Amino acid sequence: MKINIIHMEPIIPVVAMALVVGGLIGQGFDMRKIRNSIKTGEELNPKNVFADKRNIKWYVMIGAGLVLWYVAGGNFGQ
Repeated sequence: MKINIIHMEPIIPVVAMALVVGGLIGQGFDMRKIRNSIKTGEELNPKNVFADKRNIKWYVMIGAGLVLWYVAGGNFGQ
């Protein structure tokens, strides 16, 4: 039984886009939690928010999506 590769081509870019979009949305929710957890006496410095350890998983997810998109050729099987 032979699998038709032509129909499977768009799967990798779709997964890559899902990783990027999911990573950006997840990071947005996590950044809101980080921003709310910072004490009001502290200065809300973007460096503190972006460099927080809780964001690493989202950066890895976004990076994996971008690498996967690049490897797939960056198109939808066109």
